[in-house]
Amino acid sequence: MFSDVFSTVFRQLLEARIMARTVRDAKVDSRAARSSIPADLKIRWRAIHSGLHVGYRKGRRGGKWLARFYDPQTQRYALKNIGIADDMSDADGIRVFSWSQAQAQARTLSTSLAATASGKHVGPYTVADAMDDYHRRLDNEGRSSGDSRRRTELYITPALGNIKLSNLSSERLREWLLNMAEHPGFNQLGQPKPKPSFDKPEDEKEYQRRRRDSANRVLSVLKAGLNEAFLAGKVQTNSAWAGKRVKPFSVVSKARVAYLNGEEVRRLVNACEPGFRELVQGAIYTGARYGDLGAMNVGDFNLDRGLVMSGNSKGSKPHPVYLNNEGIEFFKRHTAGRNPREPMFEHPETQRWKKSQQLRPMKRAAKIAGVDITFHGLRHTYASHAVMNGVPLLVVAQNLGHSDTRMVEKHYGHLADSYVRDAVRQLGPTWGIDADDKVVAIR
Repeated sequence: MFSDVFSTVFRQLLEARIMARTVRDAKVDSRAARSSIPADLKIRWRAIHSGLHVGYRKGRRGGKWLARFYDPQTQRYALKNIGIADDMSDADGIRVFSWSQAQAQARTLSTSLAATASGKHVGPYTVADAMDDYHRRLDNEGRSSGDSRRRTELYITPALGNIKLSNLSSERLREWLLNMAEHPGFNQLGQPKPKPSFDKPEDEKEYQRRRRDSANRVLSVLKAGLNEAFLAGKVQTNSAWAGKRVKPFSVVSKARVAYLNGEEVRRLVNACEPGFRELVQGAIYTGARYGDLGAMNVGDFNLDRGLVMSGNSKGSKPHPVYLNNEGIEFFKRHTAGRNPREPMFEHPETQRWKKSQQLRPMKRAAKIAGVDITFHGLRHTYASHAVMNGVPLLVVAQNLGHSDTRMVEKHYGHLADSYVRDAVRQLGPTWGIDADDKVVAIR
C-alpha cells in the first residue's frame, strides 16, 4: 500500500514539475539558437505539458516543427506535422512558424485530437476538419494517404482550412483553384519555389500545363474530402462544389510517358553498379514501384506459380505480378539458396533500399548509358512494352496493382491503338483483288 501511495505522489509531483516548467527553451526558441543544431534530421522534443511535446527536426535546408500527443486510449503517441520553422524565412503562422506559434499550434491540435478521441467536435465544422476525417478514414482502412496529406497541408489547409464548411462558396473555390495554378509550387521541404523564367514560349506553356495538372490533382483530393463530409451529414448541401460548379482545368493531363527501347534497357542494366543492377532488373521485369521493390522479400517470389508479390509500400493490398519466362529465370537465380525473410534487393549499407537511395545510382547509370530516364520511368517502360506486345490492358493493370484499366488506358492506350493498327496491317486478311476501273457494279 505504501508503495502505491508513494508511486502516486511521485507521479503527481513529476507531472506538476513538467506542467510548471517554462516551455521557452534556449536551444530552439530563436533562429540564432537553432543555427547551432546540426542538420542530422534528429527530432529534439520539448515538453509543453504532460502528454504533449513539440519537436524540432533540422535538415540541410532548414527545420520543421512537429507535435507529439499521448493518447491514453491507445497508450501510444500520435505524431503530427506543424510546419516549417522560421529558420530561413519570416513566420506567417500558416506555413512558417516561430517557436511560440508552434507551441500554440500544438495546443490547438492537441485539443482537437482529444475531442475526436472522445467522439466530440469542438467549434464549427471546417474544411480542415473534413480533410482530417477523410484522411483518418483512409488510415483506418490501411490505404495510402501520404500524397493526399501533403497536398492538403500545402494547398488546402492554409487557404481554405478555417472556412466553415457551410460557408464555402463556388466563387471562393474557383478563385483558390486559379491562384493555385499560378503559384510555382513547393519544394520537398514545403518551401515555396521561385517563379521560373523561360527562354522559349513552348517551355512556358509546358510549365503552365504542369501547374494546372497539379492544381487538378489537389482539387480531386479536396472534393473527395468534401463529398465524404456531405455524405456523413456534416453539411446540408454540396452545391458549392458539386457537378460543374468548380470544374478542373481541361486538357492538361499529359498522357504520353517516357520509356526505353530494348537496346536502351540493356545499356542501362550494363551501366548499373552491382547491387543496384538487380534492383533495376526487378523493376524492368515487374513494373513495380521503387518502394514496393524495397519492401519485397525473397519469399515473395513463387516459382511454382511464376509470380512475385508486390504492393507493400503504399498501404495497398499486395497483389501478384505474373512474370514472363525471362523474369522467372531472373528471380529464380536471384533468390536461390537465400532466406525467405531477407530483403529481395539488398542495399550495401542499409540492407533495404530506402527513400531516395535510388536517385544517385540511377542518375549515374543513365548518364553512362546515354539515356534520359528516372527510376519510375522503368515502370512506364515495363507497361509500355507489355501493351505494345499485345498484353491486354486489364492484365497490365492488374500486374501494376490497379483495380481497373483507367490509368493504363490514360497513359498507355495510344500504344495499344498503334499495336492494333500495325498488327492488322501486317496480319489482316488480303483478298488479291486488283483495282479495275472497267468493273461495273452488279445490279
